[in-house]
Amino acid sequence: MFEGFKVKLSQINEKLKGQFERVNKREIESIINEFSSRLRLKRLSDEDIKKVTKGNGIIGVDGSINNFGGLYPHYISIVQALAKSTLNESYFLQDVYAPLFEEEDGQLKDEQRRRARMSRLELEAASYAVDNFKSDIILMDGSLMHYGIDCPIEWLDLKEKAIKKGKIIIGVAEEVKTKDIAEKIREKLGISSVLYDREVLFGLLNEGEALEITEDIKTEKNQKGIKTLYGRLSRDPQVIGLDFLQEQFDVAVKYLDLLYTLTPREGRGIPLWLDIVDKDVKVTDDMVKALVETYIDRDIRERFFNPKRNKR
Repeated sequence: MFEGFKVKLSQINEKLKGQFERVNKREIESIINEFSSRLRLKRLSDEDIKKVTKGNGIIGVDGSINNFGGLYPHYISIVQALAKSTLNESYFLQDVYAPLFEEEDGQLKDEQRRRARMSRLELEAASYAVDNFKSDIILMDGSLMHYGIDCPIEWLDLKEKAIKKGKIIIGVAEEVKTKDIAEKIREKLGISSVLYDREVLFGLLNEGEALEITEDIKTEKNQKGIKTLYGRLSRDPQVIGLDFLQEQFDVAVKYLDLLYTLTPREGRGIPLWLDIVDKDVKVTDDMVKALVETYIDRDIRERFFNPKRNKR
């Protein structure tokens, strides 16, 4: 019954295996050592955590988006962002996006606007936290890079405010999508395979290590004022990305031990507080359904938003 799937998936498996069997792990490590350095992290005691945070805890910022309806443009997005500190300070922001009221310029532009709605809310939540929360440490879920793309004005405003007030912003990306290290390896080894940093660095760092690129490699991120480290904060062999504002890096890098301490050893390598914020801000299917069914008339729902697949 699944013979077609079996053949195709086996072909993909062999192709990917072959891609890395041609590359020696020690060779990769040797090349990476030429333009990077490793930072060894340590786990802090409760007393050390209080000293590092000045007793003011940390802040996590995350957003969530979920849809009700069918294909573009017949859907509604429920958007939510949350800034929450370990001192029990919380700030929610909510928005609704309906492409039927936007310019008709296709699904690609629609997706960009939809993503920007959530980014803008996250930036507003972070900005509120900078002004009103006690902590000097703000962890944002995901890379900092996309904020400058989605909402450049709001991102610049947050950056300037954070730098002025001494609030440290750190982006924590669980999925590393860059190719900066991989490109250097490709050039050195003269291979044509498409490599990304996540697979090159898989299992290369020890638990409690972070990798800093010390050579002046021209990347899209550093051109946008972002300095990235790669870290393994748990037993999970997959690295995460840690983004810093270049203006804050020398101060912010001192918080790596704190991030390592706040990450469960058996977890997926993300500081626990971000997982807690993610859970609190999540826009679930049940939430979307309840909100739409409560505030959108049934005949309007049926006419504009309820696809036939929902009636199966």
